[in-house]
Amino acid sequence: MSTWLELKNNPRLKKIYETRLLITRLTREFFWSLGFSEAETPLAVGYPGQEPYLNPVPVVFEEPNKTKHNFYLHTSPEFSLKKLLAAGFSKVFEITKTFRNNEDLRGLHSPEFTMIEWYRAPGSLEGIMSDAENLFKSIARKLNQNFVEYNNKKISISREWEKKTMREIWQEYLQVNLDDYLEVEPLQELAVKLGLALGGEQKNKAKYEDLFFKIFLNKIEPHLGLEQPIFIYDYPSRFCSLSRLSRPDSRYAERFELYIGGLEIANAFGELTAADEQNRRLEKDKALRASLGKPTWPVDPDFIAALKSGIPEAGGIALGVDRMVLLFTGAKDINEVIFNSVYDQIN
Repeated sequence: MSTWLELKNNPRLKKIYETRLLITRLTREFFWSLGFSEAETPLAVGYPGQEPYLNPVPVVFEEPNKTKHNFYLHTSPEFSLKKLLAAGFSKVFEITKTFRNNEDLRGLHSPEFTMIEWYRAPGSLEGIMSDAENLFKSIARKLNQNFVEYNNKKISISREWEKKTMREIWQEYLQVNLDDYLEVEPLQELAVKLGLALGGEQKNKAKYEDLFFKIFLNKIEPHLGLEQPIFIYDYPSRFCSLSRLSRPDSRYAERFELYIGGLEIANAFGELTAADEQNRRLEKDKALRASLGKPTWPVDPDFIAALKSGIPEAGGIALGVDRMVLLFTGAKDINEVIFNSVYDQIN
């Protein structure tokens, strides 16, 4: 959001910020009404996640005797909230500041942003979908809005939301069977056919993930949720380090993303709770980070211990609050909905 002076002098920006405060309150009230406990977990952690393409912000705490301790601002409260599941909390949510390095300072990204995560144990991916849809519809009713607007599109919130598998949308927009493109070689061929191949030195080093998202972001994502919101579920299993494999087809995993107006709003998992398998996947992600020349750190031993203690089958989600506010207010970009954003402070 703009600075205090712009809020004072610009009625439109002030209205956006007032609406943001109301949306935050309505979100809390929604989850309280469902019996969720609101959590407050650390922003600074000793062992951040192992996501290969996310970069936590390092911080150093210093004692009076000059002893230094290395921490990281979390990229997500996920590990902390799952530890609460292990402690016996069955329904938890948290609205928190989240930090990611090497992010754009304009448009849809910010190094510091607000996210809500919630978890149900026992819980399912379908239950989390219902929560997300009902949250938006509840806020829309309280704001007296049946539609949100984004990129000159008017998107209905009140209509029944769509649900499609990743396979269905690849068939719909690319006329291909995703089952045939679960390895890097055929995906490279498809990228060439679509005019999206990585060139030069990158071509020989192309990773499946890079090719997949280059195709998805350019050819599919802009078309998603233009009339009503849509859940895209069943992602290829290699993208799902923290989620269960799909029971009907282990080549895919229990993951969905929510799109509204071509904008990704949320990412959700049917949570993996098997400790040994989770540890194996996180070590694999750590190795990938190293191969990409990124800093590495040990897998969080307390997180693995929490899983070993036993967690019921769970579902969980991370939803961008700033993007939700952007949709409901019609703000031009993410910086208009964040008060005194990083972008404001360096300009």
